[in-house]
Amino acid sequence: MFLESRKSWISQILGNAGPGDASSLVVSILCDVLGIIQVTVGQVGELFLQVLNDMPLFYKVILGSPPASQLFGGIPNPDEEVRLWKSFRDKLESIMAMLDKSYIADTCFAWLRECVSKISGRNLIDAVGSGQDLASAEKSIRETMESKQVLQGSLEWLKNVFGSEVELPWSRIRELVLEDESDLWDEIFEDAFVGRMKAIIDLRFRELTGAVDVVNSISAIGDLCTKLDDVQGYLNRPSTAGGVWFLESNAKKTGVASGFKVQPEESEFQYCLNAYFGPEVSRIRDAVDVSFQSILEDLLSFLESPKASRRLKDLAPYLQSKCYECVSSILMTLKKELDSLYAPTENGKVPTAVTVEKSLFIGRLLFAFQNHSKHIPLILGSPRFWANGNASAVGKLPTLVKQSRFGSDSAICDSPGRQTSLGSKRQNSSAVSALLGVREGASHELEELNKTIGDLCIRAYNLWILRISNELSAIVSQDLKQDDALSLSSPWRVSVIHLPLNLFSFELTYDYK
Repeated sequence: MFLESRKSWISQILGNAGPGDASSLVVSILCDVLGIIQVTVGQVGELFLQVLNDMPLFYKVILGSPPASQLFGGIPNPDEEVRLWKSFRDKLESIMAMLDKSYIADTCFAWLRECVSKISGRNLIDAVGSGQDLASAEKSIRETMESKQVLQGSLEWLKNVFGSEVELPWSRIRELVLEDESDLWDEIFEDAFVGRMKAIIDLRFRELTGAVDVVNSISAIGDLCTKLDDVQGYLNRPSTAGGVWFLESNAKKTGVASGFKVQPEESEFQYCLNAYFGPEVSRIRDAVDVSFQSILEDLLSFLESPKASRRLKDLAPYLQSKCYECVSSILMTLKKELDSLYAPTENGKVPTAVTVEKSLFIGRLLFAFQNHSKHIPLILGSPRFWANGNASAVGKLPTLVKQSRFGSDSAICDSPGRQTSLGSKRQNSSAVSALLGVREGASHELEELNKTIGDLCIRAYNLWILRISNELSAIVSQDLKQDDALSLSSPWRVSVIHLPLNLFSFELTYDYK
């Protein structure tokens, strides 16, 4: 009856909140419910649990009634009343057997499970919108569990039991009443918080998928170059959309504008790289990298817990799986676009300038993912490197491709406003300790992405090679026909014998017969 009454109280408290309420209100209500649970278990121990030779409070009150002589004074035939009273007391004492400790513990555990069901059924934790907020909620709930203030009414009883002041009242009550060392957090909150963190990761990746629309970006590229269907127009096109290969030195300008000192060679490379990618490729690359970084940092915030190691075993593979699914989804979309671009060439048609420009856009985007995304290889690598989260750690991983000396650098990673170290604020923390306990080694998904991106890169640039080689062959043939020094009777041929897939070189050779 006592536990049922407290269960009704908890139901009333939970009824004051809903999934749409603010996170702070939900956390406050959960702390109130937890306080009720702790107080109730403590009172069960004080009322019904026999410790040492001291009689529990419930029995003390029931069996500690005043003497019979004080109950029946001034009434006719008091002796008979006293006899009947004593008979009743004797019978009461005989039937009021002390409750077994295991029965008390089992009953409390059954009641706890019912309380957990009520809390879970309300889905209040869904109001928490980030891993950082989950960590804050956990901190507040754990402070409630360890607080002396919540169990103020049981401190005197605990002092009598243990003979001195108790520093961790809930731990002592748990040992006495529940006869179990399991954490109340595990019983009520752990599974719900981990499940909510997974839901947050799912939501963030879905938001990223909606923000990165490569199909529209490719269509926009086609609209910009519909008039560039001749080779001279293509070669002389403006460079604002990306793809330029030769630029004037801009090291000084870049260094001054950015507000920090950089090596001229690095600045020159970064300037050329950004110009090569163009604004749209850079935007997509940055959107993916920023989102991945934010999701990873949010997860690391959630790992700041005594349960860090346990959570890491569950959430690290989950995050890597979602990262792989997200990148694979983008790559599959690019593959479908490439398939549609290749369709006309199956009939022997030479790719148009629009087709080539779309394929080059896809190639640049793949190149950006392959060489200049920091957080794809970081997340899919060993979680051991998540503690640092810097470019030097990425260099130790089995990267997507062989990196250049600037291979893990990018504008987003190297700008002073965005440069962060995921472990800079977590030295000696529980999350770092858990991460450093993981063995090194990249996931299998990283190798699969490496192969897929490499294959798609080759396909993307092959269309460009096909068009350029045909155009240059036509130009050379036309020039040869106009060359008076050559005999018209001499046979000749033009052969393209070396067209490497290096982005910054193109070699054409021909010979005469």
